[in-house]
Amino acid sequence: MAITNLPYDDDLILEGVRATTAISEETRDVQVDFTTGTSPEDVARISVTTTWTIPAADAVRILAAAVPTGAPRDAPLEASDTDLPLL
Repeated sequence: MAITNLPYDDDLILEGVRATTAISEETRDVQVDFTTGTSPEDVARISVTTTWTIPAADAVRILAAAVPTGAPRDAPLEASDTDLPLL
């Protein structure tokens, strides 16, 4: 099951992932775009796709902490109190 494009706070998700011990991490699709040039005054934009594999319980806690203020915090049907302490 994949959860994408939901109104979660992306920055809080990244903070949560970085604070968790990942099982694995993969980086791919690195792109460097020199939009204006390569002089010291110019800028470049770097885009990277990073995929972390973390325990599901950690992912649930990260998502629970990243729900925007005022949004409902519904637990998945199969969730238990011990699985979702932050919900």
